Amino acid sequence: MRARWRRCCGRWRTNLMSEEPGRADAADAAGDPADFIASEAVARAALAEIAPDRQIGRLLRADPEADPQVWTLRFASDVPGYPHWEWAAVMGRPDATAAPTVLEVGLMPGEGALVPPKWIPWSERFAEYRAAHERGDEDRDDDAVDEPEAGSDAAGPEADAEPDSAGTDGRAPGGDASDAPEPGGDAAASATSR
Repeated sequence: MRARWRRCCGRWRTNLMSEEPGRADAADAAGDPADFIASEAVARAALAEIAPDRQIGRLLRADPEADPQVWTLRFASDVPGYPHWEWAAVMGRPDATAAPTVLEVGLMPGEGALVPPKWIPWSERFAEYRAAHERGDEDRDDDAVDEPEAGSDAAGPEADAEPDSAGTDGRAPGGDASDAPEPGGDAAASATSR
C-alpha cells in the first residue's frame, strides 16, 4: 500500500517519503536543468526584488539539489565588497510537468569568497580553556611578578632616580610655594582683580 496524505496542491498525491516503483525513472527525467535554465527570466525578476539589476550578472550555472524537482540557478554578483559571491535563486516545481517557480533567493559565497571562520560555540571554547588551565598550559607571564634582572640594584628604580630639574609641583629646585604658577594662569588672576 502506498503512503498517501493530503496536500494543499492536488498534483501532489503521494508522500515524498513513499517508495514507488518507477519513481527513479521520473526523477531521472526531472533531473534535466533545461526547464530551470529556461526560467532564467523568472529567477532574475525575483532577484531584482532584493538587489539592483546592475548587481546581478550573467548566469553561471545550475546546481541540482537533493530533490530532483529543485535546482539552484547561480548568477555572477557585482555587489561592491563581495568579490566571488554569487546570487542564488532556488527554483522548484511540484512535478515534471509544472513550470518552475522561485522558492528562495539570496547572496551565497562562491569559490574564493571571503567567509568568516567556522563558528565554535562558547561552551566548547570554554571547555578547551578549562582543560588547558587544568593542565597548566596557560601563559603565566601575565600573573608573574616582575623580578629584578641579574646585576640590577635590588632597591628598585625609585632609589636610583635623581631629582628632576623641576620639582614635582612645578617649582624650580629650591624654590618656595610662592614661585609656583597659579592654577588658571594669568587670565584667572586678571579676571579676579577686575
